[in-house]
Formats: sequence, structure tokens, C-alpha cells
Amino acid sequence: MSQREYLRISTLQMHYFIEVASCGSFTSASQHLYTTQSTLSKTISALEKNLDVQLFIRSHKRLYLTEAGRHLYERWKKILSELEHSVEESRILQGGHADTLTIGILDSYDPKRTLNPILHRFFQEYPQSNISVSACPAQEIRKQLITGNLDVAFTVLYDLEQLSEESFDSAVIGECDHSVAMLTTNPLAKKEYPDVSELKDCDFVGISPLYTPSYCGMIKDLCASHGFEPHFIRYTENAISLIYNLIHENDVFICDKYYRDYQNPSMQMVQFRPLVHTKSGIVVIWKKNNTKKELLNLIGLLRQTII
Repeated sequence: MSQREYLRISTLQMHYFIEVASCGSFTSASQHLYTTQSTLSKTISALEKNLDVQLFIRSHKRLYLTEAGRHLYERWKKILSELEHSVEESRILQGGHADTLTIGILDSYDPKRTLNPILHRFFQEYPQSNISVSACPAQEIRKQLITGNLDVAFTVLYDLEQLSEESFDSAVIGECDHSVAMLTTNPLAKKEYPDVSELKDCDFVGISPLYTPSYCGMIKDLCASHGFEPHFIRYTENAISLIYNLIHENDVFICDKYYRDYQNPSMQMVQFRPLVHTKSGIVVIWKKNNTKKELLNLIGLLRQTII
């Protein structure tokens, strides 16, 4: 494994590792991170595999850091602290306001069909509001929402299960079928409404579980409900890259109509087809204890919005 491959880790993985190491158990860490023990366990296992380093010694009641794990724990705490501090400095330099509403949206979403119309209505009603929008992958949005760097997040519906209902509130503002993307040479491209079962012999392109475990989990659950297991042939680091990894006739990936390149005229070699009897969409998530006036104004508007 090359040194470049060792560095293919996300800040969310680092954050999860530090919290598990601090708590000494997946149970306590999952409560602090508002996620599930299963998600944490899979993330740490994937991180150890990717680094080729054992981070913990697992006993019946507690986790213990190895010497290598202790070294990364101390170094990564400093790195993440410096990273968060640099972000705060950059906000000060751009003249940010204390009452700025910070919004996160998936970088794979088409802004013209998702956030832009909402912000247009929001500023019509609240013209004096200050906002800051960040587009980033799902795993980064989740981390920034948990740590309080984001007030509200626009993300995909299946990602909601990663957050605790006790600490977060949500509103679904758009529902639709899942869609399958494929090259025009794929025989399924001739069907207007293919069924999930017809993907049984296809080769799936997916977002790596190292970065977004919920994406592959969603696909596995979707396929399992139709009696088969998906064959993943290739993984990407983010959703944006999926479309560029449709290489062979049999390759497919799953998205929905809000995907940035959905029916993009410049992508003439790619076809998107809705998958009947499936469910996807956009969900907006925020912390229940966030009482910022601008957030409450936005939530009031969103509860009346369907996109």
C-alpha cells in the first residue's frame, strides 16, 4: 500500500476515533456523537484496515488504545483543533457575523433544484438575515452538524438514521423514487421504469464505506428487499465522482432526481431512470436545542415547503 493511500481518511473518521478513544467504549461514544454503536464500530474497523494499523485492544468491557493508537490519538487531537481554529479565523477574516445562520448542503445536490429557491423565498421574507452556506460530502455535513459548526443541514433521506432523534429534529422537504444511473449502452436504459430486481446482474459503483457507510448500507438494504446482494465493482470518495466512474456497459449507481448531474445535457452518454416503489428525498436536520432566531425563521418556512 502506498503512502498516498494511507492518507485517504476523512476528518469525520478522525473525530469518531478520538471520541471512541476518549470514552473507552463504543456505547458511550455513540451517545456523545448521536450515532449508533454499529456505525462507530464499522468506521473504526474500516479505519484500521485502511491504515493497516491496530488502534484498539478490544476486551469484554472496555477498549484500550495500542501504542500506535495512542500516538495517533495525541497527534490527531491537535490537528483537528488547529483545523477548527483555522476555520473560525477564516470566518472572522471574511467579516462573518455572530448571528450568521450556517447552512450545510450535500455537494452532490443541484442547487437550482434544492437550496436556491428556498433561500430566495427566505430573503424575501427576512431580507436582513445573514447566512453562510457550505457544500460538502454527507460525512462532513454530519460532523459539522454534531459539533455545532452548522446550524442546519440539507442531506439525503437515508442519512437521517445516523443521527439521534432525541437530540435532532428534522423535516422532509422533498420525496421521490431512487434512480439508477447507467451508460446509454446499458440495456436497462431502454426501460422507462426499471425495477430494482433488474439490477441483480449489474456492477455497482458506490461511495466507499470509509467515507459514507450509510450509502452502501442503503443499497444493500434496497437490493436485499428484492432478494439479491449488490456486486460492488468500484468505490469513490464522494457522490460527485460516481458519474465519472460509469465505465462499462454493466456499471450502475444509485441516486435520486436531486443529484447534481441528473439529466445533465452535457452528460449525454449517461441515462437516469427512476426505480419504482422506492423512496428517497431531501431531509433538513437541526439540533433541537438551537434557538437561533434565523434558524427558527428558516424552519418555519421549510415546514411549508415542498421541492
